[in-house]
Amino acid sequence: MFEPQWVIPGVLARSARPGRALGPYAEAPREEVDKWLAVLREMGIRSIICLLDDKHLCLYKDLPEGLVEYYRACGFHAAHIMLRDPVLGGIVTEDALQKVWMAYQELPKPVIIHCSAGRDRTGKAVDYILKMIG
Repeated sequence: MFEPQWVIPGVLARSARPGRALGPYAEAPREEVDKWLAVLREMGIRSIICLLDDKHLCLYKDLPEGLVEYYRACGFHAAHIMLRDPVLGGIVTEDALQKVWMAYQELPKPVIIHCSAGRDRTGKAVDYILKMIG
C-alpha cells in the first residue's frame, strides 16, 4: 500500500485510496478522506485521477455525493476512469491507459493517481504516462 508519494516531483504522484489503511474493503469515513486530502493539499496537488471500480467506490457511504464528486467539492479537479481490480480478474487495457493519458494531459498539474492499494492499476497507469512523456 502506498501513501501519497511523488513519481515526478511537483508534477505526478501516486497513492493508495483514502482510507485504504483501514483494510482492503473497510468503509472509509469522511474524516479519513479529509485527512488524505489535507496531505494532498500540503503536497500542492491540484488534480486527482481515480481508478477505482464499483467494489471500492461503494466504501464511501459517508460521502452521499460519491468520492469523485467529493474531491471536486473540496476544490480538486478530478477524473474517474474505472479500472477493474486485477486481483478480481480485471484487465488494464490499452484503451483504458489511453483514457488515463488523456485525463492526465487535460488536468492541471500536479496530478495524483490512485486505485485501491496504489500498486497494480496505479502502477500501470503511472508507467504508461512515463512512457508517453518519454
